[in-house]
Parts: sequence; structure tokens; C-alpha cells
Amino acid sequence: FTSSLSRPVILPHRSIELRYSSQGNMETLDAKKKATLQEYQMVVNANDINASIQILNDCKWNLENAINTAFELQNSSGPGLSSGSSRPSTVNSGPTQRRTTSSSSSPSGGGASSSGGPMEVEQSRGTTTSTSGSTTTSSSAGNHPPGWAPINTLMEAGLSFMGPIAHRVLPHWAAESQNVAPRAFARKLKEQYPGLPNFVEGTYREACQLARAQGRSLFVYIHCPQHEDTEKFITTSLCNELIRDSLNSNFVCWAGSVTQTDTYKLCSRLRVEGYPCIAVVNPHREATRIPVPTHEGLFPVEQMVTWLHEVKQKYETQVAEARRRNVEVKQNSQLREIQDMEYIQALEADRKREEAERQKKELEAVAEMEEKKRKEEEERKRREEDEAEEKRAQDKLSRREKLMANEPPMGPGVVLVAIRLPDGQQIKRRFPQEEKFGTLFSLVQTYDLLTPHGDEIEKWVLKSRFPSKKWEDASMTLKDAKMGRQAMFFVQEDL
Repeated sequence: FTSSLSRPVILPHRSIELRYSSQGNMETLDAKKKATLQEYQMVVNANDINASIQILNDCKWNLENAINTAFELQNSSGPGLSSGSSRPSTVNSGPTQRRTTSSSSSPSGGGASSSGGPMEVEQSRGTTTSTSGSTTTSSSAGNHPPGWAPINTLMEAGLSFMGPIAHRVLPHWAAESQNVAPRAFARKLKEQYPGLPNFVEGTYREACQLARAQGRSLFVYIHCPQHEDTEKFITTSLCNELIRDSLNSNFVCWAGSVTQTDTYKLCSRLRVEGYPCIAVVNPHREATRIPVPTHEGLFPVEQMVTWLHEVKQKYETQVAEARRRNVEVKQNSQLREIQDMEYIQALEADRKREEAERQKKELEAVAEMEEKKRKEEEERKRREEDEAEEKRAQDKLSRREKLMANEPPMGPGVVLVAIRLPDGQQIKRRFPQEEKFGTLFSLVQTYDLLTPHGDEIEKWVLKSRFPSKKWEDASMTLKDAKMGRQAMFFVQEDL
């Protein structure tokens, strides 16, 4: 890139050069830093390599910050600071150079001319002259030393040749001062070139939203008013009827100027390095880092039509693939939802089944515990009954042995008594005639009285056949009953 000024601009680097001259060694720089240094020197037109390297070092090799620092040094230093610096010759033997720029290229939004129209910067033998004739500055007169241009003239010229890299080197304050509302810019561009496509009057984000809603690609045109090819590109390419119809039919179109903040950021993201620049953005993948089809420089109509057609086909393929993936993702999501629902239902069924089994086991455990308690109670009662029965049998046996003891021998006054029980057993014992029937009753009670079928007899009577009689008086003696030496009795159930 070349500056619109014929002589280099000398920035106040003298004081810095002396302090850091030992660090300004080109051999220690890598390729990226050398490119940054070259671009910095082209923008600010600085000849001193050591001072330029120091400025970039101080700004951590941030090109934009370094350029802003250079301008701030020039504004704060004044024209007389670098009087000790080496200056180029004040005599320019070459022809007079001219560059026409629009008034909007000035950082303040207006040119040096009070009328705000185009301004010609002329340098011949150090002289700058405005076409309106309102401002004339001589390098050899006034307060400006030879080799120095006025600050406003330097900024006008700098903005005029920074067009190709304006999005990277234009200071923020300069870009914002020239920022035009996106709607007003699109409307003004359409008024200036009526044959342009239908650009969206809104921000880049609004254009992306509209493209997403319509299912189209977003055609982006980045306008650089200072570039020499801008006028030709607009009139021969964008205003072409074939291209205009293709863009209006297949794309959502948006235009932005490099002097706008959002366009400045977009250029940085797209890594634009030349103008005029066009790009086709997939609005559905706009936030990703996927490379965007771009073209920089002039574009013949036939080639541009072919390029747009290829990009459109590629976008349609991407949209079809994205839709297929969306359908697949949606189907997979629905399938997962169904599977999750079935899984939840299965878990619920398992939970209910486990709960039923748990309750069943608890009931069985309770029933088993109750049955165990019942059996233990029955066993206890049976043992108690057995113990009681055994105790009764022992008592009966003890009473029987007691009654059977001290049996008198046969002789006068002794009766041999025989008692037949219902089950066939027979009791024989000798008793004195003075023995009462109560003793016979007690002796019978010491035996288990059972029927021939094994049933227990609860109520019984003592009978005799000769004489046939029931003996129920326990106080009567054998002598009173007139029993001889032998007596036979029968125990029968009292019905």
C-alpha cells in the first residue's frame, strides 16, 4: 500500500530510539512479527526500525494499539519535538500527487474543507493545499517545521490508504465516530446505487435471524468507501441484473461498512484482508468457526454467478443434511423418550412387585410367628395337661398303694372283696367287715375307668348280683351289708 503523501511522516521516536536501540534487531523477529512491523511502518510511514520495534514491544505486538500509540504520541508531542530527528529533503523533484477522498474518511466525520465535500491533498515542495482554498499550509512557514504535515491532513491521508486493512488498524474511536446506523447505511447505499439487490435494513444479527426464518443463506457485502475498486465492483457486479435477480431470489442480502462497529467485528472474525469483499454465511452455523465462502477483489459477472450457484448448492446440501440430522436426532430423542418411559414403567412395575412380595413376606412372617406362638401355647398346655395327668396318676397310684397296704390275712371277720372294672380289670383285696363302702369307692377311683371301646367313664356306680343292688352309701360297712367271707362287685357306667 502507498500513502497519499509524497514524503514519509516522521513520528517522535527520537527519545525512544536512544533508549532501546540495542533491542531493535530484525534478526530476532519471527515471520509474524516481521509482517506486523512492515504493516505498522506502512500505516504510520515510520522509517526508524528500532523505534517501531519498541512501540510494538510496548504494545505487545498488537498492531491496532501500536498505531493508536503512534497517533497519540504525535498529538501529544507537537511538531517541534522531533527536531533532532533526521528529516527527508524538503524539496520534492517528482510530480505533484493528488488523492480525492470523501468527507466521511476523516475521523471527525468531516474533511478539512468547511463545506464537507471532497478534498484534494497536494504536496509539492512540502506544501498542502485544499481545493476550496480555505486552508493553505507551507512547511517552510508558520509553526510547522519542514517534513511535518498538519495533524488533520495526516489523519485524512492515513484513513484514505488504510481502506484495505481498515478493519484491523482503524482505531476504535475513529470507527465509532464514523459509525452510521445500519438501517440508514443500507438506505443511503440503495439511494446512491438504485440497481443494488434488496439489502436488509438492519443489523447483521437481525439479517441472520431473517435468513434463518426464511431458510436461506445470508449474502454479506462489506463496503469500503476508500477503496479504489469499490465503485467499479458495485456498478459492474452488484448492480448487474443477472446477479441482482439471483441474489434477490436465493439469498437474504445484507451490507455493512468497514466504518461500522458490527461490520468491523465481522471483518475481524472473517479475517478479511482485501476489498471489495463478499461472503455467504450459513445462518444456522453462523456462531461456529467453520470457514465461510468469501471473495475479495473484483469479480466478473459470469464467475460471480457461477460462484453464487455453487455456494447455493453447497448450502442446500448442508441444509438437507442438517434437516436429515435433525429428523434423526428427533427420532432418536423420541425413541429415547419411549425407552425411558418404558424403563420407568418397568421400574415402577418392579417396585410394585417387590412391594407386594415384601408385604406378602411380612404377612407370612406374621402368620408364621402367630402359628409358632399358637403351637408353643398348645405345647405348653399339652405339657401342663400331661404334667397334671401324670400328677393325677401319681396321686391315684399313691392313694391306691396306701389303700392296698396293711391288707389283713384271711380269718374270722375278714371279707375277700373282688371288684370287676368296665375294661375287664379285676381288683381283689381283703377287708375287715367293719370297712365301709367309702373305702371301696376310693379304691375304684384310683383306676382309670374306661369302656371296652376306650372311652372314659365320668359317672359310675358299684353293683352286686347277689343280691342285685346298687351300693351308694359310703358310710355303710360290709358287715351292715351282710357280706360273708367273699363279696363280688361290678363297676358300671351310670346312664
